[in-house]
Amino acid sequence: MPFDPATSSWPSRAVARSTRAMVAAPHAQATAAGVDVLRRGGNAVDAAIAANAVLAVVYPASCGLGGDAFWIVHDPQTRRTTSYNASGRTPCTAALDQLPGGVLPQRGALAVSVPGGVRSWEDVGRIHGSRGLDELLAPAERYARDGVAVTDVVANYVALNQAMLRADSASAAIFLPGGRLPRAGDVQRNPDLAETLAAIRRGGADAFYTGAIAERIVATLRAGGSRMTLDDLATHRTETTTPLRIAWQGGELLAHPPNSQGALLLLAAGALAQDGADDEPLWHHLAVETMKRAIEIRDATFCDPAFGPTGVEALLAPERMAALRAALDPEHASQRVPTPDRGGTVFLCVVDEDGMAVSLIQSLYMNFGAGLVAAGTGVVLQNRGAYFSTQPGHPNVYAGGKRPVSTLSPPMFLRDGAPELVFGTMGGDGQPQIQLQFLHQHVDRGLDVQRALDYPRWIYGRHALTERPDLQTGEMVIVESRMPADVVEGLRRRGHQVETLGPYENAMGHAHAIAIDRARGTLAGGADPRADSLALGL
Repeated sequence: MPFDPATSSWPSRAVARSTRAMVAAPHAQATAAGVDVLRRGGNAVDAAIAANAVLAVVYPASCGLGGDAFWIVHDPQTRRTTSYNASGRTPCTAALDQLPGGVLPQRGALAVSVPGGVRSWEDVGRIHGSRGLDELLAPAERYARDGVAVTDVVANYVALNQAMLRADSASAAIFLPGGRLPRAGDVQRNPDLAETLAAIRRGGADAFYTGAIAERIVATLRAGGSRMTLDDLATHRTETTTPLRIAWQGGELLAHPPNSQGALLLLAAGALAQDGADDEPLWHHLAVETMKRAIEIRDATFCDPAFGPTGVEALLAPERMAALRAALDPEHASQRVPTPDRGGTVFLCVVDEDGMAVSLIQSLYMNFGAGLVAAGTGVVLQNRGAYFSTQPGHPNVYAGGKRPVSTLSPPMFLRDGAPELVFGTMGGDGQPQIQLQFLHQHVDRGLDVQRALDYPRWIYGRHALTERPDLQTGEMVIVESRMPADVVEGLRRRGHQVETLGPYENAMGHAHAIAIDRARGTLAGGADPRADSLALGL
């Protein structure tokens, strides 16, 4: 009997089930590292750090020590759920009028903001963790030194970005050894990154943000025209914030406040909360239309809250979400002009046996970030600064000491004050769209977490994120070929430009989820078949 995408009667793999703890991540070795920490008595934050560090080695196009992170952590001891913003700022002396021709390059040194992820490992670990970085980073150091097997996903990322990687000698030495493209099954080593991880294990995050490693990062960036200084790195700290939340489906849906785009999921889920699953083609049309408006609001108003109001609290008022829903035309697509986006990110989630839950996203932004490796460190540097506007007076305009609006947005769903669903995805502008579809399939339609992750997806936008050159411009909805025919026909009939890709597309994100059944005392984990993912219980 063939797989039926309309009912998802056959998942791509079995749901992972456990009575104690669970880790779900986009690479099996990262999941295994997290589970090993749990097995040895560590908690969910400890496991998340270990898994994230391994991902920095095995998924180098998507995340790494040169990138940012956003966390949501539920601590059962305090019954508090806290968000942590580990995104970095531009150099303090940077300014719009210093950009050549007023243009902010998408790649290269000028697009690099301070990498925040490593500091968050220490800062969040100090608050919630029980193990030190010396222990937690050991598996990542070993993989960087001894080598890891290249997967199809990573080999494809290198092939797509080979021209950029060849242009940077430090990148080419790691990812194109001998000038050759890697194939799946080849062994990739990064001995400089192993030494960087070893230094952090010995000296903590300060070994990354000060001293020899920081000097090498700054030297690489200054050579490319950046105004980054040692002080910019040394003064970076993780910011503790309060998650945004809305009442939803008998519980609370949580997301990060700006500079994260997390509010987009809450806005869309709140607007469509009463639409349910009675008419699937209509729901998907309404979801696309809601996302169009949400992205438009983000692009016009979101910013680093230290530089101005974001208006996000008013945006999530029940009357505003109801007004958004009322404005949607159920039979006709509206026309918008979205900005192109390309994602290079990982999401992972962990729940431990005490009920601590972690939703963590970490990223270089675009694949291989700025296309620069800090010489002598093995660290790929992010290009998060590319998300700034260069329009004078815009809330998200490029400026010194400022965080750009970030697509990174890990959510969590609570019921009666405790996590019921820990989930998220990579995918740039597609993150809230993928999250919304997952919630619809899992909560509205009742599919288990694995079937909900398997279910065919769409993403609306101007799709520079695909590998098809004919899809580089123009507003459209891309869909996986498994999408039910009535949904595709319903979108086209209402005026959406729809393009069909393959059955399981990397462009549709790598999402993961853990569902907590407190009544029965079990966990259910799901891993995305579009990556090298694994959900594994303890």
